[in-house]
Amino acid sequence: MERWMAVAMPDQRIFGLYLVSALLLAFLSYLYFRYAAKTKKPDNMDKSFFAFVFDRDVYTHPSAKQDYLYFFVNGLLYVGIISQLLISVHFFMLFFYNALQNSFGIQDTALMSPSLLSLVLYTLVYTLLLDFAVFITHYAQHKVPILWEFHKVHHSAEVLTPITLYRMHPVDLFFSGLVIALMAGLAFAGFYYLTGETPEVYKVMGINIAIFLFYLLGYNLRHTHVWLSYPGWLSHILISPAQHQIHHSTAPKHIDKNMGLIFAFWDWAFKTLYTPAGYEKISYGINKKEPNPFASVWALYIQPFKKAWKIICPDKESREKGFIFALVLIFCIANYSVFLMLDQRAQAKSNVLPSVHIEDLTWTEVQRSLDQGYDTIIIPTGGTEQNGPHLVIGKHYYVVRHTSGAIAEKLGNTLVAPVISYVPEDVHMEWPGTISVSERIFEGLLEAAAESYVAHGFKNILFIGDSFGNQSAQEKIAHKLSKRRKKDNVTVVHISAYYSANSQTDWLINEGYTKEQIGGHAGIRDTSEMMFINPDGVRSQPVIIKNRVTGNNGDPALANAKIGETMTNLKIEAALKQIRALIPGKKTLSPSSEKNSY
Repeated sequence: MERWMAVAMPDQRIFGLYLVSALLLAFLSYLYFRYAAKTKKPDNMDKSFFAFVFDRDVYTHPSAKQDYLYFFVNGLLYVGIISQLLISVHFFMLFFYNALQNSFGIQDTALMSPSLLSLVLYTLVYTLLLDFAVFITHYAQHKVPILWEFHKVHHSAEVLTPITLYRMHPVDLFFSGLVIALMAGLAFAGFYYLTGETPEVYKVMGINIAIFLFYLLGYNLRHTHVWLSYPGWLSHILISPAQHQIHHSTAPKHIDKNMGLIFAFWDWAFKTLYTPAGYEKISYGINKKEPNPFASVWALYIQPFKKAWKIICPDKESREKGFIFALVLIFCIANYSVFLMLDQRAQAKSNVLPSVHIEDLTWTEVQRSLDQGYDTIIIPTGGTEQNGPHLVIGKHYYVVRHTSGAIAEKLGNTLVAPVISYVPEDVHMEWPGTISVSERIFEGLLEAAAESYVAHGFKNILFIGDSFGNQSAQEKIAHKLSKRRKKDNVTVVHISAYYSANSQTDWLINEGYTKEQIGGHAGIRDTSEMMFINPDGVRSQPVIIKNRVTGNNGDPALANAKIGETMTNLKIEAALKQIRALIPGKKTLSPSSEKNSY
């Protein structure tokens, strides 16, 4: 369905805007040839503009009708091919990224800071690599006999319409797309390695600006009879629509010329560049003797396989033996593919942990996670303290367990220890339900928990505390253990940004709340977080005891779950930023979602 809705999608080459721009450029070409004196011009310039552009002899030609039918039938195969190529981009990206790390080491700090310059450079490099991928595969499709049999499908068009660009055999599409995926993966991995951030191209309407401009400036005239050429100097840089029309020509001087997509300098380097001095009348097809050997849409699919097979097995006896061998090979490959797919699914299913929280796992699941590269443990600390008449005493537990889980999932290869809920709470002891331990005991808990996980093989220990009273002890023990375990390559870190640099108050002030309304304990922030994370822990009609201080400050009546979601995300992002700055390798690698629209 996506293929058939191409005129409404900016990442498709026949998007409506691109067709309109092509029509405007066609009008300029028409005016030039119509009124230019002493210029060789197309034969049908005596027609009106629309009769010239939408020439009935072209758009009702049997070859054009073949294009229309092939376009719709091929659309059913296109989705499957593209989905495989998107998987390939991810594979190549991981391959090249790992190769860079193995060759040059893991970068603790970015070699290039993400900036406007890196955005422009990535857009340029990405575009050049993808364009070269198109050129080199196109070159191979003309020079390698087996590949040429499949590429003939595209060249068999006897007339050119914008739909002709989809006259591509699935083998042709897959081969081109695979090389494009390889180059896209290389570009992505290279810039991710340099900057430590997911690279993005500069986009217009959701696609690469270079591709957008290329499509906008007459791409669809390449597959028409409308002549639009560039000056000689520009034709050595960019491939004009006229140069691509020459590529489809049956004239001997035009054969295997102008194989580039956007840039012409690839053709210049490979000596396949042809720049026209003026208008040239062209007959289209594979050759003059037999421009289109495909009698039907079925033949467009099947005939290339037959021709390619004859190249592989030139004599009859070899073909018969080869056919049997091919059947056996296909059977074996199909069975192996099914087995591999089922095995990978089984392994993937068995390798997925049911939770990042250690208390929800068995010891064997924790061991398996360590074997699979899980090297980081978050030790969250909460508190058991009064939170006013409207919030449950376990507020810190619910919040920090949720945030720690989210942080672990975003980091990858990270588990979360059970929340330490017994912490120093002296300031809250006048309210019943509060539990307080001494600073010494809390420090001992932190140290014992961290040493337990070090003993099991974790290399990065992260303290994350949801309460003010937890911060100094976490910092002290993290410093102490880091010195003690330095020789073991163990890092122990107090993630202070989670609590003290999360910008929650600044955000609320920018939203118009005063510091008095925000409060410091069980006010807007805490109440909103609980409304988002555990609404059952918020009392809509709290019990107020006369002549007793409520224990909270700020105005919790102004809290809501939407604010709570923002407050929670600010804590998570502040922690992630600090962790990724302090712990080498804790940068999530995620592929670009941009489609390859070549």
